[in-house]
Amino acid sequence: MVNKAEGILALALSGFLLASCVLYPSSLAPQGTPEQLALEQFLKTARVVDISVGTSGGRSEPWVIRLTDGTTERRGFFKYIHRPRPGFASESYKREIAAYELAKRLGVDIVPPVVERTIEDRPGRKTEGSLQIFVEGCITENDRRLKKLEPPDPQAFANALDEIAVFENLIYCPREDLGDLLVHRDSWKVCRVDFLEAFDPDPRLLPRSAITRCSKRLYQGLESVDPKILRSVLKAYLNADEIESLLERRLRILEVLRQVIRTKGEAAVLF
Repeated sequence: MVNKAEGILALALSGFLLASCVLYPSSLAPQGTPEQLALEQFLKTARVVDISVGTSGGRSEPWVIRLTDGTTERRGFFKYIHRPRPGFASESYKREIAAYELAKRLGVDIVPPVVERTIEDRPGRKTEGSLQIFVEGCITENDRRLKKLEPPDPQAFANALDEIAVFENLIYCPREDLGDLLVHRDSWKVCRVDFLEAFDPDPRLLPRSAITRCSKRLYQGLESVDPKILRSVLKAYLNADEIESLLERRLRILEVLRQVIRTKGEAAVLF
């Protein structure tokens, strides 16, 4: 039986989805699963309960934000650095949002939901940044290897890493370390985080990062996505050079994958 709180949430989400269909053309309507859309709405509207600064240990020193919508309490990572390109040591929270929006457009669920939000960390001082859901029950890939924990399905786990490798090439974001990969302890699903330095305006693929395999859904997403739609969706977060280089890398990835398919056969390349 659905309780009252669940019923209210379902009605709110249905109204949100219906409004999206009315306000946006189908090609520009918000993408994502119902769970992703519900988490986005939570991140945008939930009340800030607590802000912890300097406790996360990340390179960008994100704040840990505790949020509640009155019935549920969750944590999120808030990043506020914005040094756009061109410029020295460029980092930007906007690229976190761009990576998530791009992954949704391609139909892959490998980036935890993140939205743009303004946080008031003290009376009268508001800071703009990206707010990403804190993925509970995870271990970093670095810690997994140190503890020698083996996945129950090694092939599925290898597939997940191969899919993420293709995505990293697409957004030109080499892993700084294995701490950028989060592994769910229960499901062994793998997520990729930390894109502050992504989307380099270099049309080439990452050096020393061979693309040999890809999921069917990502391959189909790369083939079918409309460049005009990507330009429209990403222009709020990336500059023109970053977007055009992304689109060029998309073509290069497809060219590499098609060549490997011709050599090895589709069954050996697409999973």
